[in-house]
Amino acid sequence: MLDWLKNIGKDYPDFWKDYVFKFEHPSHRKVALYLETTGINPSKDRIISIGAVAIENGQILLEDSLEIELDKKEILENKDLTYSEIKAIESLINFIGNATLIGHRIHYDIEILNEYLHKLQSGRIKNDLLDIEVMHGKIIDQLNKQYPFLEILNSYKVDAPDITTSANYAFSIAMVYLKMKNRLGLK
Repeated sequence: MLDWLKNIGKDYPDFWKDYVFKFEHPSHRKVALYLETTGINPSKDRIISIGAVAIENGQILLEDSLEIELDKKEILENKDLTYSEIKAIESLINFIGNATLIGHRIHYDIEILNEYLHKLQSGRIKNDLLDIEVMHGKIIDQLNKQYPFLEILNSYKVDAPDITTSANYAFSIAMVYLKMKNRLGLK
C-alpha cells in the first residue's frame, strides 16, 4: 500500500522522465498496440516484436507508427535483457507517450511491459487502456466470455492480415477500434 514511499527520490532513466512529463498535458491520441511474446507468462516470457500505430481524429496515421522486430534467438539465449530489448522498450515508451492504448487483451501487454520497466528501474505504465475484447463484449452484451482476435476481426468485417506481423496486427486493432467506437458512443 505504501510502495510509492520507496520511490521517493529515486533517479529514473531519462526516457522514463520524458514519458512521465508527457502526462502533464492531456492527449486525444490513441495508439493501437500489439506485442508478440515468447509465451503468456509476463514474469518469464519476452517480447520478440512490437507493432503500434497512432489514431487521431478518427484516422489511422500510418506515418505515425512503430514496428520493431527483435532477434528471438538472441533473446532466448540471454537471461538478462539484451541491448536491442532495452532500445525497443525505450522506443515504445517514447512512441506511446500519454496516448490511450488499445489492444486485444491489452492488460497482458501492459503486464509484460511493466516487467521490462521494472528491470529498467522505471515505474509502471500510466496510460489509459481500451481492450477490443471488452468493447466487443459490451456491444453484443456478453461480457463473461473470451473472444479470439480473429473472431473479433470477422465480427466487424476486418480482414485478417495476409502477412502476420505485429505492425499488421496493430493496424487491424486500429481498424476494429474505429468500427467499435461509434457503436459504443466513444469520441
